[in-house]
Order: sequence, then C-alpha cells, then structure tokens
Amino acid sequence: MIDPKPLPGTHVPRALRVRAEQIATVYNHSPTTTIGSLAAGVSLLFMLWGAIDHRLLLAWFAALALHQAFRVYDYLSWRKARPTAEQMQPWGTRYWLATLSAGLIWGAASWFLLVPDSPPQQVGLAMFMIAISGVSIGGLSAFWPGFITLIPLMLVPLLLRLLVEGTSTSSWLAAAVGIAMAVALAFGRTLHRVIAESFDQRFENVDLVEELSRQKSIAEQARSQAEAANRAKTKFFAAASHDLRQPLHALGLFASALSDKIREPDVLNVVHSINSSVGALEGLFNELLDISKIDAGAIQAVPQPVSLGKLFDRLRMDFEPEAHDKELRLSVRRTDLWVRSDPILLERIVRNLLTNALRYTRRGGVLVAARRRAGKVSIEVWDSGIGIPAEQHEHVFDEFVQLANPERSSKKGLGLGLSIVRRLCTLLDHPLELRSAAGRGTLFRLVAAADTAPPVEIRNRRATERAPGSLDGIVIAVIDDEEAIVEGMRVLLSGWGAHVVGGASAELVLQELAAEEVTPALAIVDFRLQNHVTGVDAIADLRARYGSDLPAILVTGSTAPENIEEARQHDLHLLLKPVMPAKLRTLINFKLQQRLSVPRTD
Repeated sequence: MIDPKPLPGTHVPRALRVRAEQIATVYNHSPTTTIGSLAAGVSLLFMLWGAIDHRLLLAWFAALALHQAFRVYDYLSWRKARPTAEQMQPWGTRYWLATLSAGLIWGAASWFLLVPDSPPQQVGLAMFMIAISGVSIGGLSAFWPGFITLIPLMLVPLLLRLLVEGTSTSSWLAAAVGIAMAVALAFGRTLHRVIAESFDQRFENVDLVEELSRQKSIAEQARSQAEAANRAKTKFFAAASHDLRQPLHALGLFASALSDKIREPDVLNVVHSINSSVGALEGLFNELLDISKIDAGAIQAVPQPVSLGKLFDRLRMDFEPEAHDKELRLSVRRTDLWVRSDPILLERIVRNLLTNALRYTRRGGVLVAARRRAGKVSIEVWDSGIGIPAEQHEHVFDEFVQLANPERSSKKGLGLGLSIVRRLCTLLDHPLELRSAAGRGTLFRLVAAADTAPPVEIRNRRATERAPGSLDGIVIAVIDDEEAIVEGMRVLLSGWGAHVVGGASAELVLQELAAEEVTPALAIVDFRLQNHVTGVDAIADLRARYGSDLPAILVTGSTAPENIEEARQHDLHLLLKPVMPAKLRTLINFKLQQRLSVPRTD
C-alpha cells in the first residue's frame, strides 16, 4: 500500500495515486496468488496424470513453475524498491506482462491438455478453469489491465477447443464456458469500479484533511463536502449492490443446476467448489456493503422487545452443522429472557461473534448464553480458541485485521466481522466487552436493556416442517427482467422436478400460464422489474388471478431498508441475491407446506 499523502512541496494527482494503489494492491496479493497458482497446477497435474502424456504435463508444469519463480523475484524487487506513486507505472507494466504470460500458460493447458472423446475429463477441465477464473476476480480485479488480459487468455482457448471437438457435450460445455467468462468479466469490471471508487474516496478524504490543516477557516465547508461525498458513496454502493449481485446470483443458479446433472465424483467436487466460492463471495460482498452503510448512517435501529430464546434457537440450528464438521461442541443455553434492541441488527452482532468463535477455535467448543445483570441482560459468546493477546484487544476491531490469517486467505473473510460488531453495538447503545488471552480462549459480552414479552404476541402461526423433497408436478411462476436469471431458475427448479413458467413481467407470465392451462403453486419474483414495476405489484397481479393465498418469494439485489420493510408489510419472504440454492429450496418447501396448513380465506 502506498502512502496516501504526497511528499511536501509536491502535488500528485489523485488519479495517479489511485492507479498506484491498484498496482500496489495486486503486488501485495502476489504471495497468495503464487501459492494458489502452484497449488492449482499441482492439482491439475494429478487430475490429468492418467489421461495425458507425462512429458507434456511436466513440460507445462515446468513453464508454470518458472513463471511463478519470476513472479516471486518481481515481488521481492518491488518490496525492496518501495516505489512512490510517481514511480509505480513501470511496475504496473511488469505486472501486466506477468499476467499476460500466466494467461498464455493456462490457455495452453486449456488447449493442449483436453482429452478428445472424454466427456468426464472435458467437464473436469472446464470446471477447473472456470473455478480459477472465479478465484482471480477477488485478487486481480483491482488491476483492470491484468484482469482483462488473464481471463480471456485462460478461457477463450478452452472455448474454441471444445467447439472444435464438435460433440454435443463439448458444445454444451463451450456455452457454459462462454457464460462463465461473460459473468466473470462483468462482475470483475463492476468490482474494479467499486475498488477504484473506494481508493478515490480515501485519497479525497486525505486531501480534505490536509486542506483543513492548512486552512482552518474553511473547516465547515470541508465537513459539508465530506458529508456529500459520503452520501454519494452510499448512493453508489446502493446502485452497485443490485448490479454486482445479478451475475453472482446467475452463476450460483447455473453451478447448482450443473451439480444436479453431473455424476462423475471428481467433477462434482469441482462444481461444489464453485458453489462454495459463490457463497464466500456473497459473504465478503455483504461485509463491504455493511461497513459502508453503517458509516454513512443508512442503517437505522428500530428498538423493540426481542426474544433471546427464539434468537438462540435460530443460531443453534444454523451453526450446529458447522460445529459438527469441525468436531467442536456448540452449546447454546436455553433462555426465556427478552431484551430491548433491534432484532435484525442484534442477530447480526451475535452471528458475527459466533462465526468468529467457530473460525478460530480448533478444539474444545463454543458457548452462547444470556444472563441477568443488575436490571440488564448480558449476551455472551465464549470459545476455547487461540485467544487474543492483551495488546491486540483494541486492534482486532479495526477494519481488515485478522490476527490468525497472515496469509490473507479469503476463506477467513476480509477481517470486517468485529469491526461491524463494534459499529452495530455503538448504534444500538449496547456496551461491548472483550476478555481474552493468547491460548486461553475468548469472551465477547454485550449488554442490553432487559425487556418483557409484548402483551399480545403472535405465536399461533403454524410452521409445520416439511422436509425438502421432490417438487414433481409443482408449477412455479418466475418473474425477473434478467433473462439469464429466469433461465437459471428454470434449469435449477426443473432439476428438482418442478415445472417453471417464467418471464420478464406478470403480464407475460399470466399469458403463458393461461396458454399452458396450469395453475402456479408458488411465485418467485424479482423486487425491481422494468418500467418502475415492483415485485410486490407483480405478486398482486398473480394473486388477483389465482387467489390471495398464493405463496410468493421476493428476491432482491438491494439491501435498502425500505425494501425489507415493504416486503414485511405485505407478509412476503425476502431473499437477498445471490440466493443460495439450498436456502431457496428450504424456503420453497416451507411456503408450500404453510399453504397446506392454513385454510383458504378467499
């Protein structure tokens, strides 16, 4: 990372500093990308060892290893040189040449290592290359020249090679590779703009501080400018949220549908890795947006009575599988206590603390409990993990700090979880306490005002569990103005046995339903449609024709609070893009079972 302040007596244009920061970002990621590239190369070597001439495989891997050796040398040279913003451009050219050679090496693998007349091997190689391109989004999108060079060089040779094969399987795979490349480029471009905007905002703020130190008389004006920039950033993230989630949502749908069609165990592992990567990207993206919205004051707390018993039950159901996989004990103590808080924000706080506890606990267990303390209630998350040294207790709440992640693995998040926790606790006026020591576990405790259950509480909603099963014969209406989303939903839901009738508007879907003479059992509708129509309007049109009890699910790429509130007012479930298929299937089964257990009223 470069120094955001120019040297005294010099003026470095902000655009040049942003460019230099982008180059510095990818150089800082070089150790991770080098290790990841070599690991991927070794994996590909083992995957193809029995199908490709060993001399060809070893020659390709030697080229990859030689290239990575140069990358290590270039990275060490960059660290030693410590270039200023004005000196960074030649290093950007060197990094671009490195990505050019990397693209040629991986592109050669796509062309020369594909086995003719072997569908399983072709599927495996295609999914492997798509996964690598997906991983490259996070590490390389900050430096657009390198990203736009690497992705096509990796995937275009594979696409052409599959087309040359000329079989139905290879043609289908070529189409999948083309879609994946388009999604990766679109998502990478948008993420690049977000990163550039973030750097620009940081340097702008630094410039404003410098200006304030030189001209005290314009302090109020500078503060107004900073607030305007903050509001502009909030608007930018709100607009970018939807556009960023769209391709990620479509990629998740297609990857999940592909896992239902592939039977080869090795290929299935690759597809599952793609699904995991999509889920990880969703989590990282949500954290970035949350930090921005909290700092901009876009999140407002709505205090009300909150049942800790219900909150703890949800946490236990959600986190028990993860704890079991890690061979940890997860203890969530039952409680009948109520607190005064915002239910959504409080749950986010405890989820972040619980996620953090499970992530850094290798043996033993994690405990979640609540207890009365002098008219208040303390909510506590204990773990027997690696602990936090006393001198780091304040530092762990800073952004992008991960004490146990020196390699900066994206699997461990961005280091924003505790920063979000502290911000939300401040917003809710819930004092936060940390007690920990290295090697002796950690306790996070937040204190909220005690409350009692509302005098009239709705507890009679029947939520009869319906085990996820076959959707054979179920007609589902899908409305989304993105054709790729409709097609992805069609492929996914059809694989589960459902019959999908989809379109860009309620009018088109109603016409199609009438033409097919079928009645929908459920509707899945995007929140923001064309011509200023909302998903709530579209659902109202469907219910006017098929009954007011037609189950419906709203899907949105925007995290705006007003969208959540509108969905709540109409008693609609709202899913945030990208929608994970397992979550979608669970909600579909719940909605269908709920309709069966509630008498019709129309």
